[in-house]
Amino acid sequence: MAKPIAPTPVLKGQAAIDFIQELSQNKKASEEETIRINKGAERINAMIF
Repeated sequence: MAKPIAPTPVLKGQAAIDFIQELSQNKKASEEETIRINKGAERINAMIF
């Protein structure tokens, strides 16, 4: 039987502020990573269809 998953603790104080700031930053994937992801998606689509 699987172990129960504990609830995620609530972020408070500076940890919450840091988390929100981290989420608000727009991070773009590098062109190499985008190409790698697209090639993987094409392979998956080829297997499905």
